[in-house]
Amino acid sequence: MNRTRSLVTGLAMGLAAVIGSGGCSSGSGQGPTGGSGGRGGMNAGTAGATGPGAAGAAGTAASGSGGSVGRGGSTGSGGSAGGAGTAGTAGSSGAAGSAGGGAGSSSHGGAGGAAGAAGSGTGHGGAAGGSAGGAGGAGGGSASAAAALDKFRFECPCKPGAADHLSNGDCNVTMQTDRQTVTKTMGGDSGKIYNVTLRVRGLSEPNIYMGGTLDPNNRFYTGGTATTADGGGYTSYMMTVADPAQHYFFNYNPTVSHLHFLLDYTVTVKIRGGTTVTFDVDGDGSHPDGVQVDNHDHLVVPDVPPAPSWYDGQLIQLDVVSADPAN
Repeated sequence: MNRTRSLVTGLAMGLAAVIGSGGCSSGSGQGPTGGSGGRGGMNAGTAGATGPGAAGAAGTAASGSGGSVGRGGSTGSGGSAGGAGTAGTAGSSGAAGSAGGGAGSSSHGGAGGAAGAAGSGTGHGGAAGGSAGGAGGAGGGSASAAAALDKFRFECPCKPGAADHLSNGDCNVTMQTDRQTVTKTMGGDSGKIYNVTLRVRGLSEPNIYMGGTLDPNNRFYTGGTATTADGGGYTSYMMTVADPAQHYFFNYNPTVSHLHFLLDYTVTVKIRGGTTVTFDVDGDGSHPDGVQVDNHDHLVVPDVPPAPSWYDGQLIQLDVVSADPAN
């Protein structure tokens, strides 16, 4: 009876030795070997196979102790983040920065890619703009001495009322329109005389001038005086230069009548730097009479305001083409 109990007890203890084994954790480290089995009873228990730990030896004792559990491996440390790439220098059209470094291993993150250096596209564009600006400046410099004269306009509008537009092709004007004087000062160096080239455009009635010189364009008249033909009431448009002293008329015609015509021609006159230039409507022999030829044909002066609309009255505009020293 006691011998049978001893045998059973030995078998049970041997099975305990089979169960006791070392294991692996989720970590990468391997646990230690399993503990040795206890001594079994009469018949030795069969040791079971363990995990990575070594199997316990067969116990000879009645109650063998189980093997200890193996420790898990330590978790690998996380990779550090890659450093950010340095910013590229400013500019446009630059090549893109290279891509960041590849993914890091479990220990270290990949280093960030450096930002691409800026391209030189903007620099080239700026240089082109500067050249264009320089060219524009050079063009403007040629006429800058006569800038005060550029875009000067004689303007003689008709009164707007229907009753002010007469059946004979004339219109009524105010006295402020019929007699005007405007003074300008030439720029540039007072020690120099400039050849000032003017483009003359407009719409005018005729007048006759005598005692001076008619330009080949048949409209611009140098010197002389306005005629008193037909009472001297036709409008004269006159420019007077103080130095060298000379005056000019813009609307010559060999006859006078209730007609009007477009002007578009270019002339060159001499003007000293810093001198006075005076513009007159109905000066030098003409006299205001309160009427002028109206624009009954609705003629439009191309590219001169109010183009493309027609102007109800008469106007002459001067555009400075150049102003170059003559001496």
